[in-house]
Amino acid sequence: MATREGELFAIWRGLMLASELDYKDVLCETDCHEAFILINDSVLSSFNEMSCLIRRIKDLLQRQWRVQIVLIQRTANRVADALAKFAICNGIHHADWLQPWDDLKVLLQHDIH
Repeated sequence: MATREGELFAIWRGLMLASELDYKDVLCETDCHEAFILINDSVLSSFNEMSCLIRRIKDLLQRQWRVQIVLIQRTANRVADALAKFAICNGIHHADWLQPWDDLKVLLQHDIH
């Protein structure tokens, strides 16, 4: 459940940032199947513990812009996967890094190619 919650929060925060920057065409990629289904489900269960966050995401999707949410394989973005695993293993809810650590730099180079 923590992965789904974290992914939903990241999607919401990313969409908020894109909206604040006035982007009009946004591609949002997620590797979390549960989050993808919850966002695309036309019926929002009020009993779902994440319903408030899902509602916020759906409200953002109704704005005057084009947003495409795409389900990707976890291996398609090794950097995001490494960051998520690092956060889960270390109990981190939010962190800012000025520079990526060495192992992450290697993954960044792989994703660039």
